[in-house]
Order: sequence, then C-alpha cells, then structure tokens
Amino acid sequence: MKKVILFASFVLFLVACTQKPSYQIAGIVSEPTLDGKYVYLYSFDGIDAPLDSALVEKGAFLMKGNQNIPALCVLRFSHDVVKPSRVPAGQNAPFSAMFTLENAKLNVRLDSVSTVTGTPENDALTALQKEIQLINTDMGALYTQMESADDSIAKIAEKKYEELSDKLSAVLKTYLFDHSDKLLAGKLLYDFRYNLSEDVQNQIIDKADSVFKSAPGVDFLIEHLAILKKVAVGNKFTDFVMTDTKGEVKKLSDYVGKGKYVLIDFWASWCPPCRKEMPNLAAAYKQYKNKGFEIVGISLDSDKVAWEKGIKDLGITWPQLSDLKGWKNEGAALYGVNSIPHVVLTDKDGVIIAKNLRGKDLDKKLEELLK
Repeated sequence: MKKVILFASFVLFLVACTQKPSYQIAGIVSEPTLDGKYVYLYSFDGIDAPLDSALVEKGAFLMKGNQNIPALCVLRFSHDVVKPSRVPAGQNAPFSAMFTLENAKLNVRLDSVSTVTGTPENDALTALQKEIQLINTDMGALYTQMESADDSIAKIAEKKYEELSDKLSAVLKTYLFDHSDKLLAGKLLYDFRYNLSEDVQNQIIDKADSVFKSAPGVDFLIEHLAILKKVAVGNKFTDFVMTDTKGEVKKLSDYVGKGKYVLIDFWASWCPPCRKEMPNLAAAYKQYKNKGFEIVGISLDSDKVAWEKGIKDLGITWPQLSDLKGWKNEGAALYGVNSIPHVVLTDKDGVIIAKNLRGKDLDKKLEELLK
C-alpha cells in the first residue's frame, strides 16, 4: 500500500511539472445592462481579431489561457455595446482596461473607472491612475476658473494649475524611473511625452531596458529625441530652404547667424494657442526689432489663402516662410516639432540658446539679452 501511495504522489508531481503556466482573468462588471454581453481581450498592437472572449453572467466573467511573454492588452466590449470615448492620457475608457497580460491571476473591475490588479506591474499602474485622476480632476476645476472674467481669480487659478501640472510631471517621472523595465511604463512615457522635458525623457530612455522600449510608440519617441539632440540648446541651428508669401525661395540662414538674436517661430493660422501667443510676439518685435532682434515665422499651414489671412489678421510684420505641407513641413521635421507654437531662439552666430519661450519668459529673456 505504501508503494502505491508513493507511486501516486510521483505521478501527481510529474503532472504538476508538465503543466504549462497559465493566466486567469477574473472580472467583475458593475453595469447590469452588460449582463449577457461578451467582453473581449485584444492585443494592443492594433490587430482587430480578439485573442479571447467571455460572456458576462451575473456581473462576472472569467478568461483562462497561457502567455509566457508579457504582452500589452486591452479588455473591452464591442463598440456597438459600449461606445468608444476619449479620456485623458493614462486613464482607461469606461468599461475598458489596458494592462500587461502575463501568467498570473488577474482581478479586473470594468466600470466607469476600470482597474486591473494581481501583479506588481498592474498594481503599480492602478495606483498611478488613481493619483493622475485626482490631479486631473483638480486641474479641470481650475481650468474653469482660468476662463473667469475676473483677472485676479484667473491668475490665482493659473498659478495653481501650473503647480498641479508640475506635480503631475513629478509623479510620472518617479513612476517611469521606478518601472523602466516594464511595458506599461513604456506606453505611458509615450502618452505623456508632452508632460516631460526632453532631458527627462532622454534620462528615462537611457535607463530603460528592451521590454520598456518595445512598448507601442517608444521607437518613434527614440527617433524623435535623436532629432531633438541635433537641435538642442548649445548646437548650431539647422538650415533649410522654403518660400515666402511672394513665392520667393529663402534660406533660414538668410536671417539666422547674421549678427542678430533670432526667434524661429513654428506656428499655423489654424492653431488657437499660436494665435493667442501672437500678440506677445508682436509686442516683443515692436520693442526689440531695432535693437538686434528678428523673428522668422515658419507656418505649418497647407492653404496659402488661410496663411496670408492669418498674417494679416494677426498683424504679423516679420518674415514668413512655409512649404504649405501642414504637419509634414520639412523645416518642422528637422527641428522635431510635434506641437505648436514651438519657438527656437538663436544668438548672433546662429547657436541655439533657448527653446519654447512664451509670454513673460520670452520677455524676460529678451530683456536680459538686449537691455
């Protein structure tokens, strides 16, 4: 009898050793109308066919499978059941969740705010999302106050908004440095690239491993950062050729490196923030144009009539160039411009001395240089 027991134990040991590791996704769905509907598991790489599906019964569903290599995935209902909606970066859309799938037991709650827990990577993302949501809520309330007709209220709100924006950047920076070997962190770096300085992004990429760098968008970001290094502060400006409003071919070097401080302003007539900033540029130009200061506008317009109308309506009197290729503007590509307005300030010799100066920051810099 003892031999039989030993043999049975040995068989069970062999079975356990030969079983493949697996994952289990145990889900809860808070919305009763979604009972009887299927929830789908998708790879984040854009493939339309779902990897798996499960029927929601009594507010719950279960998926099982095998995933030896961690993969970025999304759980969601079909779009005819739950319509897609835009949400702030880093947040899950209602009744949808982005997470890293690996062989472990995962607990999912699909709700107006969805969460995934069960592994250190997914737990960390859930904690970060809660923190981001709180900051976004406060920033949303302040944004309304910033539109107030009362200037004193608007200025106080704007200062608090900037403080929260800095707090969000700090929270993200800490998370990304602490998870530089994780897929989800790589995805979030790409999503929040506008919230982090160029230097911080480079530091994170330098620390990141191959898993982090395999996240969607990170390869594009690495290429973009390489372009930005060529036009970083301290480097000589990069020249290009473009036409002015009269159709005459001009070089950027016709203006830059000719003994004046030059502000290269990437803008477009259709860009509200650009139009809002233009009075500040006009005032700076009026004050300093006879003191060794020049502006060269590089328009990302694609319609010449709209471009010329924007110049007239905004009272722009400094040189303007464009290839009318919109976001495919060749000059913008050389300077890594992916949002506008974007400005680059060069010294008398054409060396880049500052970037992204606006409003009071630009005024302060010009006063320092041209006093």
